[in-house]
Amino acid sequence: MAYKLGIIGYGGMAGGYHIGTVRREDIPFEPAAAFDIDPARLAEAEKAGLKAYSNLDDFLAHEGGYDLVLVATPNNYHCEMACRTMEAGFNVMSEKPVAISSDELQKMIDTSEKCGKLFTVHQNRRWDRDFVMIRQAIAEGAVGKPYMIESRIQSPNGNGDMYNWRGMKDHGGGMLLDWGVHLLDQLLWLIKEPVKSVSANVFPLWSEEVDDYSKVIITFESGLVAQMEVVTYSPIALPRWMVYGDRGAMTMQDAGDAKIKVRRIKKDENVVIDVPAYVDHRMITRKQKRHFIEEFEEFEAPETVPNNDWGSVYKNLAGVLAGTEELIVKPAEVMRTFRVIEAAFKSAEEGVTVRF
Repeated sequence: MAYKLGIIGYGGMAGGYHIGTVRREDIPFEPAAAFDIDPARLAEAEKAGLKAYSNLDDFLAHEGGYDLVLVATPNNYHCEMACRTMEAGFNVMSEKPVAISSDELQKMIDTSEKCGKLFTVHQNRRWDRDFVMIRQAIAEGAVGKPYMIESRIQSPNGNGDMYNWRGMKDHGGGMLLDWGVHLLDQLLWLIKEPVKSVSANVFPLWSEEVDDYSKVIITFESGLVAQMEVVTYSPIALPRWMVYGDRGAMTMQDAGDAKIKVRRIKKDENVVIDVPAYVDHRMITRKQKRHFIEEFEEFEAPETVPNNDWGSVYKNLAGVLAGTEELIVKPAEVMRTFRVIEAAFKSAEEGVTVRF
């Protein structure tokens, strides 16, 4: 059975990535129609075999309806389009970021509950190969109990990363909402414990009106710290991932290679050594136990994880619609991430640590 997909906003993401994904043989969705206000984009939709609509009401009245509607407009229209679509009786998946405020997101969640319709967000990077491998390695205790996790995306392109409406503040542009939302979603899905505080630097470096650099530091109740960084101009690349634990550390230099290197404690040994000390202006030696790491083990993790299986988003939604699977990207998780994003903006603007 193929589920019918409608698309609101037939831009590059919808007309490229989403159409290509849902037309895979292993994805049980069939694109049926698209709505856009740009005649050129409607022409592209028709070339792709979709029914094209320049009026939203006509799109929502499409014969046969839809099993799912993708909202892929600029960010500032997500809430309006999603709510109108759910009120028309259709399930919705919004592109990320889900909205431009937590108030908008709450309205979308409330509309979903009121209308009894499925609502989710296209957080496809939960299936990124590098993240899946890091998550698996942590779960297997590769470095013991983590106390610091660093995640970053860097580009050597400078302001070339800010293009089209993504560089416009009134459209919800900026790199924290564009890329940061992915990295924060990964970290907060990985770390389930409550957030204690958020501290951030978010500012424009090359862009004229939106942020193109952000560093967000999240402290959790247990003391675990997670750091996310998005850099649009970084000629020298730092590791994509760093994880420090009480039994070692691991790093992944590049997401494309997705190879994990681990150095961990292989053997514990307590020894007694003489430690110089000054007592009453006299130097003496004291016996003191010291902890030494005797050996290290270093290896590359096997490349057994599928490469960025982003079609899993649609596979999961097909299972949800069939009643055989639980929704993976839950609205409550999206809200948690968005509250951290808002706290990051507040922290950067006011120069404070925001406590939850």
